[in-house]
Amino acid sequence: MITIVSESALEILSDDAMLSRLGDPCQASNLEWSTFSWSDVRELGGLIAFDQRRPIHVLVGKPADRVHSDRVVSHVWSGPIPPGSLYHLAPGVLIASPGFCYLMASGSLSKPRAISIGMECVGLYGRRHDARGFSDRNQLMTKAELVDYLKGAKGCYGCRNALRFLPYVLERSRSPMETAMVLVLTIPSREGGFGLPRPELNMTIRPRPNEFSLSQRSHYEVDACWERQRLVLEYNSYSDHLSREALDRDAMKANSLRSLGWKVLVVTRAQLEGDALSVLAYQVARGLGIKRRHPKAEERDRLLEELL
Repeated sequence: MITIVSESALEILSDDAMLSRLGDPCQASNLEWSTFSWSDVRELGGLIAFDQRRPIHVLVGKPADRVHSDRVVSHVWSGPIPPGSLYHLAPGVLIASPGFCYLMASGSLSKPRAISIGMECVGLYGRRHDARGFSDRNQLMTKAELVDYLKGAKGCYGCRNALRFLPYVLERSRSPMETAMVLVLTIPSREGGFGLPRPELNMTIRPRPNEFSLSQRSHYEVDACWERQRLVLEYNSYSDHLSREALDRDAMKANSLRSLGWKVLVVTRAQLEGDALSVLAYQVARGLGIKRRHPKAEERDRLLEELL
């Protein structure tokens, strides 16, 4: 029996209906989760493709069980597996839960990478190896459910980091770039970020009845929002926002929000690099009415390299 973990598990779970089809988690203590066989791999069928450039990530119980293949990445887990960590995916195949993926990432990856995986777990997208790079889906779990999972993982490797990183894990991000944008703005300056207050993601703004004449729609969902300071940050990707319909929609949305008293900043990919990013951070800080110490350029760029 093999156990699919890490980015391989999350890619399979990027299918919007997959997690609900898996049913309830299984009891790891009753399963031989750490064995590996190529016959079990064949049971995956078309669920995920893998090769030397895109190896499949599996769980093993000790270093001696590592699989020696350029098509497989082995992750060693030697302690007990927390409740709610594994699901049956196919005959002879288990898959890690979103919470277990975050726990493992917190024990083996850098803080920014682990947080970004946490945000994928509680976000509205799943990373994929295709042209777009991700798919839209519902949340795999809420942040409250992630907290509950970690309560059952006390003492497990990575749990201390997972709990320490949790304040930076924000719910309802809609894309990897949205996640990267928010993290580089909010991670402390000593770690390469700008240390700005954390926003609410994909919040719905509704005009009051006396403001209906100022708005094109009854409500707007905004990418990042600091509600008390009435500041909105919108990330516009080149792939989703360059059609005539998208340009019209974005312009009407920004105009309506500004008329309703919101400050609106629009971000593109080019603004998440180098000095352009520093200018954006100054603009956000000014919109929030605060001042923050900015990171050194080399630390900022190192963080960006991890996130983008």
